[in-house]
Amino acid sequence: MEFNDIHIGMKCGSKKGSGTVTWIDGSTRTIYMANTDSNNSFEVGFEEIIEDPQAHNKEDTYY
Repeated sequence: MEFNDIHIGMKCGSKKGSGTVTWIDGSTRTIYMANTDSNNSFEVGFEEIIEDPQAHNKEDTYY
């Protein structure tokens, strides 16, 4: 996945949890996401995005 492939509204997974992209900072390559369960916001670096097309909860990271 390329950085330019990410867009607002996209569902993504990361080691910090799954969420919906709410904002993208191109200068720092940081992606801001809202948690799908509680709508809490968190940020992840582009390198932390999991390329798996399935979005999982943080608890499902190891299964």
